[in-house]
Amino acid sequence: MHPDIWRAFQRLRTLRSAAPPLVTHPRAETSPVSFQQERLWYLDQANPGGSAYHLPVAFRLSGPLDWRALRLTLEALEHRHEALRTSFSSSRGEVVQYVRAPGAFVFPTVSLRDEVSTLEEREIAMREALLQEAWRAFDLQRDMLFRAVLFVLDAQEHVLMLCVHRIICDDESLDVLFRDLSELYAAFQQGLDSPLPTREVHCSDHARWQRAWMRGPCREELRAYWREQLKERLRGPRLTSRPRRGNTSSARTRKLERLSLRFPPELSRAVLQFSREAGATVHMVLLAAFHLLLHRYSGGQEQHFVCSPIANRPQAETEHLVGYFVNLLVLPADLRKDPSFQQLLEQVREVVVGALPHQDLPVQLLEGLDLGGEPLSQVLFAFENTPRHPFQLANLRITPLELEGGTCDFDLFLALHEEDGVISGTLEYSREGFAHEEASRLLVDFETVLRQALRTPEKVASTFLPEQGRRGPSSTTAAAQALSRATRRAPLPPPVDVLEALGAATPEQRRCLMTDYLRDTITQVVLRGQEPDVPIQSLQELALDSLRLIELTGRIRTELSVDMPVSRFFDAMNVEVLADELIARWLRARMPEPRIPPLHRRREHLTP
Repeated sequence: MHPDIWRAFQRLRTLRSAAPPLVTHPRAETSPVSFQQERLWYLDQANPGGSAYHLPVAFRLSGPLDWRALRLTLEALEHRHEALRTSFSSSRGEVVQYVRAPGAFVFPTVSLRDEVSTLEEREIAMREALLQEAWRAFDLQRDMLFRAVLFVLDAQEHVLMLCVHRIICDDESLDVLFRDLSELYAAFQQGLDSPLPTREVHCSDHARWQRAWMRGPCREELRAYWREQLKERLRGPRLTSRPRRGNTSSARTRKLERLSLRFPPELSRAVLQFSREAGATVHMVLLAAFHLLLHRYSGGQEQHFVCSPIANRPQAETEHLVGYFVNLLVLPADLRKDPSFQQLLEQVREVVVGALPHQDLPVQLLEGLDLGGEPLSQVLFAFENTPRHPFQLANLRITPLELEGGTCDFDLFLALHEEDGVISGTLEYSREGFAHEEASRLLVDFETVLRQALRTPEKVASTFLPEQGRRGPSSTTAAAQALSRATRRAPLPPPVDVLEALGAATPEQRRCLMTDYLRDTITQVVLRGQEPDVPIQSLQELALDSLRLIELTGRIRTELSVDMPVSRFFDAMNVEVLADELIARWLRARMPEPRIPPLHRRREHLTP
């Protein structure tokens, strides 16, 4: 391990030593969710029917498949991991999870042998059915969020598709699933019992632990660090001039595309050698080059941030759990002084080494991000050099299948990994933000920028820009500061106790009170107290990012003590209509449960 990374994890271990122990809790009908799950819940509620958080994988199984052993394996997985039996709901503004009893897992088998005659037709039919199943919508409140389907092409040829919603499973969890699948299938094929030990700790226990820990003093220490790091109120990189349409729910229509990349051997070797000589990690070198690329594609934007997903499994007990633990690290870059690549790399090193020990603060508790209407995960970057556990089943040759389609909630996600000295990966991008040719050119430019940076690390950032995009080191900063001074207004006062005011108001006054409350809350949460020039008419015009979405709808639901689907906030045509619906829900919540008299009393009353 790199010395800087080792010291960062030592600091992380020190911070985590103050955390309470992770213990098993008695099972209740419902339990709290983690902050990470809460964020995905709100995003799903704002995008009902979307597929941005599906995690489908498909494999061709060639050889003698033991269908009974595979079915028993999937049933045992569902029994072993509570997350695979978990659904979600909300109660008085709080998101909760509940675990179904095992035994309801369904494993459908779709035979294509009899439907079509030729092998080519079967492949086409299989591909169509596979994609339809992969992107079929999940209902987080009612559906099983773990699905498996087996497509039969021939006696020796099958395709297995697994699909989970990310709220119960992240990429690390796939390794856990694949490992368990391999061991269970091998045992059941031989008529043996499960060789895996019983799980003592589950995701609901981790969620309780996280909530308890984030109520302690560590939360303020973590927030103080990030408050200092993000005090400049950074914006995400402005990569495209294409206009945004709608709000966060536009993620439902943001089509996902993927491109593969593989560095030439000499470039991979150059990156590895440069990182050793510079005393940096490969991740830091690639991230610094990616910052230069974003600097180029944003027309010279001097300050921006990217988000980097991190596994965030703080205890040994969580290493073998299936669940959603991923947190997003916000990694800023400052190019106002036109740094050289070497200086930018040093800046990246400081940012990464500082962020790793403070990775446990849930991203929705961050302060200081000015997202300007963009999603938090507008641009993502990831790098890993630990091998993934391959999916293996005894006596079968397994081939992964690519799954096209789906939607996303980001513009760009560059995911790289290094294995056996070769760097490769994928670029996932939104077709709304980039055409295929633009994304392909971006990958070519990334390699070009990386080669230039490795050859001449003393070159300053502005030399990596197109000629028309080069600028003085402080021109955009001065313009932004002038704009900020011109639009600054006095913040609004905090809202009154809305529940007390509503309770004392007449029916005619309630609509005005609720409308004023909504506009004040929107101004404070979304606009950070800066009064808009034109009154806000509806949430649809705000283009909320995920942090503001969670904060705004969560605050309204909690302060009013009402349950209301997040999507309904966006369905309302204007603030007045939203106020009417909230008043109706608030009134229903205050009404006592109706008492229906017993049937025999009604009969006595009606008898002459």
